[in-house]
Amino acid sequence: MDAYTLLTKAKSQLTAKHPYFGMLASRLKHEENQKIDSYASNGVRFIYNPEYILERSMDELFFILTNCVMHHVLSHSARKLDRKGALWQLATDFAINNMLKKNKFKIPDGANYNNEFRNMYSEEIYDVLKEQIQESSGKNSYDDAELLSSFIKDKGGDSSIFQKVQKMAVEKIEDEWDYAASLAKEVANKKSSTPLGLERFAKKAKTNDIDWKFELYNAINRHMRNNYAFMPPNKKHLYRGVALPSLASDTLSLIVAIDTSGSIREDVLGAFIAEFKSIMQNFPSVAIELLIADAKVHSHYTFIGGDDMDFALKGGGGTDYRPVFDYVEQNLPMSSMLLYFTDGDGIFPRIPPPYEVLWALSQNKNKVPFGRKLQIFA
Repeated sequence: MDAYTLLTKAKSQLTAKHPYFGMLASRLKHEENQKIDSYASNGVRFIYNPEYILERSMDELFFILTNCVMHHVLSHSARKLDRKGALWQLATDFAINNMLKKNKFKIPDGANYNNEFRNMYSEEIYDVLKEQIQESSGKNSYDDAELLSSFIKDKGGDSSIFQKVQKMAVEKIEDEWDYAASLAKEVANKKSSTPLGLERFAKKAKTNDIDWKFELYNAINRHMRNNYAFMPPNKKHLYRGVALPSLASDTLSLIVAIDTSGSIREDVLGAFIAEFKSIMQNFPSVAIELLIADAKVHSHYTFIGGDDMDFALKGGGGTDYRPVFDYVEQNLPMSSMLLYFTDGDGIFPRIPPPYEVLWALSQNKNKVPFGRKLQIFA
């Protein structure tokens, strides 16, 4: 049996065993190429070395094909932003392969898999890997090829066997993958074989032309500056008759509410969570009160920079903003700022609160009754 026939057989068996992944893998056209060592994908073609393919077991071919298509479906190229390419590739592999493990795929020896990254987003894994490489090497650099290769082997991977050489798709092709994934999911649902782990395996939504991160962080910085007046004075300067805010007390409180109602798409919800975690990393001195809510407040968490950010997402109902504002009034009366990630479709309080409100909206709404709106996605 030649490599082309073997790949065709692998796709057929994959479709029978895992309809969702098999339908997506079938989109890739085979193209033999003796010049590459293993395989690569550009979102249209699956380019492969025939000798490499013939040496793989059927389970390994299932894994290779599925890993390739999931990089495209989850838009990992678009989500890379300014992250280092090799380390981002490693992080996305860990995220995908953990999902494949959850779906009973056999993860080949040498593939990038580690149970410690279970249920984590690629963006989160990237930050963890970056820190681990710096700690293990004792260097600030984390993109050195030799360092990264050694780190991959320590984690159980072997890039010489499973090279994740992804020539990622352009935007138009990624849109086609979105459509193909939605069709594959419909078929899988009808066959009661919906993949596990996709429900919160959200990808980054595209931002609009406004630098909303700058606007958002600027608002938080302003919140911090405005609250310096409430801090104890710095005793170091009192003898000069100068009362300056104490940096030792530079821990301020910010309330963040995440809308988990049924109207929030999975990709948008994923971006809400990623941005919340980014705020935690960029403002380590800020204590954040996190509220998870739809038509009621489901849970309340308190995080300070450096804390493990482990929280459950509950919701799926309607959207009513009033319970969050009532909860803040009853339980967090000293608050001075609320950042609400939502789509703007809900029941607002009739009376504005006495603190600053920033609405981080996922879609363009004409107006909100109070506070400042910031459209963070196109």
